[in-house]
Amino acid sequence: MKKRVATAGLVAFLAVDIGLVALALRSGHTASDELPAASTTRAASLTTSPPTTSSPPTTTTKAPTTAATATGARAVPVSRLVSALDAATAWRATTGTCDRGGAALELTSDGGQTWTKLRSPTRAIARVQPLDATRVFTVGAGADCTLKQYASSDAGRTWLAPTVISGGWARRLDNPTQVLAPKESAATPCGDGVVLDLSRTSASEAQSLCADGSVVLTRDGGSTWTDSGDAPGGIALSNLLVDNRLTTYAVRLVGACKGVQLVEVVKGRAADVIACVPVPDARRGDVGLSVTERAGWIVAGNQTWLARGDLTSWKRA
Repeated sequence: MKKRVATAGLVAFLAVDIGLVALALRSGHTASDELPAASTTRAASLTTSPPTTSSPPTTTTKAPTTAATATGARAVPVSRLVSALDAATAWRATTGTCDRGGAALELTSDGGQTWTKLRSPTRAIARVQPLDATRVFTVGAGADCTLKQYASSDAGRTWLAPTVISGGWARRLDNPTQVLAPKESAATPCGDGVVLDLSRTSASEAQSLCADGSVVLTRDGGSTWTDSGDAPGGIALSNLLVDNRLTTYAVRLVGACKGVQLVEVVKGRAADVIACVPVPDARRGDVGLSVTERAGWIVAGNQTWLARGDLTSWKRA
């Protein structure tokens, strides 16, 4: 049963991504509680995308992409999500669909050894965002596919009434070429192409993984998108900040790896291979990625793989 009573602080973190950061600050947490900065363990080997400082961004116009990617594989958006808080706590979800439902939500606090099944607050889920050990919000939709925001302050046991999203990020569930962005309600980062995955770092900055393996970046809330690198064969995306610089990871299906290959995406050069994770029977759409300051997480169906440090060594939970 959804709770109707909430403090002013909880109402605030429902409103916008910026409001979430402000709430964290008021409650004694820094903005890094919402989106942790990356670990400096690999700092010497990381090459990151520098901030845009000289000229305004230009809109990227991508060639139309049909149901097949450049490699001939079918374009399948991520439907198995993982969103980690640290090396112990993470949420995973099945997106479901607006018409058929099927959304599922789970939480682990022991590094993926066990998962607690929770009631999804809606038929379909587009995003899960933990704020701390107990506070989390989801973006999802009912049968009409209108995205709304749902919040919990007790680790998903109960949910507040949904609110209209203002200033948030999520893939649209009714159109795989569109994303909801703070400045655009139906942004098309990949042009006519399918958006496989979306990962944000702030209320103004996010990246999308396109069906052709390209990664595009916005720093103005989704109004314009620019080239940010390539990950041919990419199926899931995660990004975060390292010393205030954007660092981008993707997992992909390639012949050189029997499983999924983790790469760092860097503009202007081939993706930097980090690890081959021996995930059996990995399928497009069924693999999710989340990288935090303390750990990297990969979910594939009901499997969970975890890495610490420089992300080169992965173990199945």
